[in-house]
Amino acid sequence: MPEQISKLTPDRDLQCYFLTPSAVAAMSEASASGFTVSGKWRQQFDWCVVEWNRDNVFEHPALRYLPDGDLSGLTLSYQESRASCIPIESNLDPVVDWNNLRVWATDDTGVETLHHVNLWPSCATPIAGDYVAASGTMVLTASPGVGNRVGLALLENHHYYVVQETDTLTDIAQGVATAINGNSEIVGNPDFSATVLSDGVSIQITWKSGGVYPELRGANGNRITVYGFAQNGATCWQEPAVMFNGGQFPSTYQITVDFANLTDSNTSARIPTNRVRKLRWTWMADMQPGAYEQSEFHVAISNWTVTGNGVYSVAGPGSRRIEDTDTSVVYNGAWALSTGNYSASKIHSTSEPNDTCTITYTETAEHELYLGTRLLAAGATVNVSIDGQALTPISLLLSGEDVLVRSPLGSYAAGTHTVQLTHGGPAGNSFYFDFLEIAYPSTDLPDFEPQTQLSLATDWDTYHSQSLPAERTAWLINKLGFQGRVNHYTGALWFYELVRTGTVYASLTVTLTALIYTGSPTVILDIASPDSPNTPTQIKHLVLLDDTPSTVAEALAGLINIGTNLIWASANGDQLTFTARAMGGDGNGIIVQLDPISEGYSFGSASTTLGGGIDGAPYDLDTTNSLNSTLIGAADYWRTDLTAAPRINRAARDWHTAYFTALKGYGIDAVASFSTELMNGDPSATVGIAQVYPDNTPVVLNTPSIQTNFSPISLTFWTQVYLDMATIQSNAGMTPYLQSGEVQWWYFQKQVWDASTGTNVNIGMPFYDAYTQQQFLNTYGVAMQVITSNEVDPSNYPNETAFLPTLIGAYTAAIRTALQSEFPGCRFEVLYPTDTNDTSFNQLINFPSTDWTPTNLNCLKTESFTFTGDYNLDQSSYSMSVSAAKGFPNTQRSHLVGISDAWTAWMKEIDLAQSQGMESVVLFALDQYCLDGYGSPPFVKLVHSVRQG
Repeated sequence: MPEQISKLTPDRDLQCYFLTPSAVAAMSEASASGFTVSGKWRQQFDWCVVEWNRDNVFEHPALRYLPDGDLSGLTLSYQESRASCIPIESNLDPVVDWNNLRVWATDDTGVETLHHVNLWPSCATPIAGDYVAASGTMVLTASPGVGNRVGLALLENHHYYVVQETDTLTDIAQGVATAINGNSEIVGNPDFSATVLSDGVSIQITWKSGGVYPELRGANGNRITVYGFAQNGATCWQEPAVMFNGGQFPSTYQITVDFANLTDSNTSARIPTNRVRKLRWTWMADMQPGAYEQSEFHVAISNWTVTGNGVYSVAGPGSRRIEDTDTSVVYNGAWALSTGNYSASKIHSTSEPNDTCTITYTETAEHELYLGTRLLAAGATVNVSIDGQALTPISLLLSGEDVLVRSPLGSYAAGTHTVQLTHGGPAGNSFYFDFLEIAYPSTDLPDFEPQTQLSLATDWDTYHSQSLPAERTAWLINKLGFQGRVNHYTGALWFYELVRTGTVYASLTVTLTALIYTGSPTVILDIASPDSPNTPTQIKHLVLLDDTPSTVAEALAGLINIGTNLIWASANGDQLTFTARAMGGDGNGIIVQLDPISEGYSFGSASTTLGGGIDGAPYDLDTTNSLNSTLIGAADYWRTDLTAAPRINRAARDWHTAYFTALKGYGIDAVASFSTELMNGDPSATVGIAQVYPDNTPVVLNTPSIQTNFSPISLTFWTQVYLDMATIQSNAGMTPYLQSGEVQWWYFQKQVWDASTGTNVNIGMPFYDAYTQQQFLNTYGVAMQVITSNEVDPSNYPNETAFLPTLIGAYTAAIRTALQSEFPGCRFEVLYPTDTNDTSFNQLINFPSTDWTPTNLNCLKTESFTFTGDYNLDQSSYSMSVSAAKGFPNTQRSHLVGISDAWTAWMKEIDLAQSQGMESVVLFALDQYCLDGYGSPPFVKLVHSVRQG
């Protein structure tokens, strides 16, 4: 039976995103009945989302469902358990929408509204596990003296006992417990019970139901603080205060979403679920009681079922696209052509009102018509006319997003039709024309001929890997027929652990001083963000007879910590410190001050704002250089954790385990690749992992990343990275296969602009990190010469050309040896770019010929994207022949081909590579193959416009 795709199917129809650059998350273990989303929270406000989107851009056009936002006939049911996330029953005010399902839907007038559907309690019911009440234990260590009071305070309720003549500490503890529990003479606390433990002096206070704080059930109670007090300020308790712990919610919830009867929880308005554009489920880091400590999280979704008719249609046999570059498209006006990840890699655009494009076509049967275009913040209105009849104008304006879409234009009978698309304004806003799709809908997915030599590369730095469930990525490769060995680049951006060095949280410390007062004054704190100084959150504490500056400080800290998102607080005697929850400078300027009507106490500080927040250790980089500025902005002070064990983070571990497991299930082999690039690698000389130019500046690339060197520090880090990945592959049932991809000296010299001459001046090549220079000096007794460019005559640098490749060879040999020692039979290959090494000098220094041999390597893989982009098949042929010239037999040769531009000769290059009988020929990459919508192999028979089916 042909395969079909149904709406909301986890392994075919959902994707994951996260807050960058701090969080990391990924989907794995996905099937039709559930999925896992897991990863790492690194700061208090980290979040991730799982998304359904009507305008799916991930699948190949032959597999990509036609846009269908009608969910009105569906009911979704699933079970969820989560760890280290804000609980579904949390009573915290949502900073982001972790508490609801967000629904973007369009009303009858075409206006889109963002709706919110609270998951708890509207849609969720606990089905496994129990509610466990939170508790805290205070230990009595001394008596305040006969006739004096001693007690405990809980959420503004004070409970005390007056010490009697013969009382022991156990008697006093029991008296305090009785005051909390109540008896025939005492009204107890409605929210808490107290028990004296077996030691006779420890009082355990536990939340109970039926009181005035029902919202503190389960884990919500873990934020409660109890503090001790005694008459005359006597020290009677082991700790001044303790925070509750041990509270738990049920472990699993049944969640049901009936899309036929969905209402907005904020407005009670009925949601038009027949016109939904996007859904998002959100999870967020749980609130911690102090400075945030990084935590791994895990969400397990099981028993996922969708009832109702939710089968998608795709553009079936006979469907075709008229691309923007087709000769049948007639443009009028100031249209511009761009290359990128668009259909057939091209797109036309205009920002001039009344510019038009006109397409006339003929079909032999009734068909549907779709406009391929782009929604963005500066999108124009498009006026559409078909056969002279005006359609409802299409707005391409979408605030905060930038997405490629297919806008439906209706169904049309067989015959000849003329479509005219007109920029309808406003001036300056853009209309992008990508294609006109003529679709014959089919619910059945096509099958593709298996290609045992060809494979698609994947890259965890791209959404087609990182955002998709691992099983969806593997399914795409297999479904498209590519059975050759997959080249998977683990990336330079997300796979590793991070630390934020030098970060200081903003804070403010005040000293509480008691003022002369009568009665029981109320201390009122106003807490406000600098963006909303006039709408503060108020914290109130009623000062009672035995309160002191120290106990008031504990009381205020406890009231803040029970649920304030902006800050957390700690008390130390009469000093109260407020600390921002946001990292670094984001916490500066938060206002904490006594309200004008506050009574009884003053702050011994003139300041009322948090300060001192520092984002992190600064980068010693020249920010006039755009590469440096981009790197600083992307990394945002987060640095790669060079000592974390394991090196690979939770999201990457879980995703890759699922990915290699799924590929193996399809009978597809794969290699995992690492380069020497790290977006968050510390470029400083003190850390010493960056390649360095002669002027002592690090090599920064446009990834953005730094290029790491071959020092022991780098080797130690990367060796463990490779070992971690080999462990993942082994756990997936694979014989590990690792690749050093472009693990070489950076290929180009640094240049700076000389305004006086109007030319670039060469500074030099990247060989001058401290380790490399010292090793050269140790070997030859002289300093390395300054090598100004990659085009120098190698004969002038005999020592350098002999020495530099040995560092690469020793580096890869050490990694390979470590792998094969721990994983006997582990396979290892090298990816060698022939284009960037196409100078005599680079060919010597970037190929350690004594180590990269057929004996040591399972495969030598070549690539040359520049040659492909330059339309130079002669050079491409040379590129793929390099492995043979190095002595590698066909079974140990592979070639990687860039496919980003439909107008280059990549299809012929693939044909040439296949004809050489290589072990595999790899298309880079899956995302471009799908986004650009290339046809199926054999590619040499394809032209720019092709009818599918």
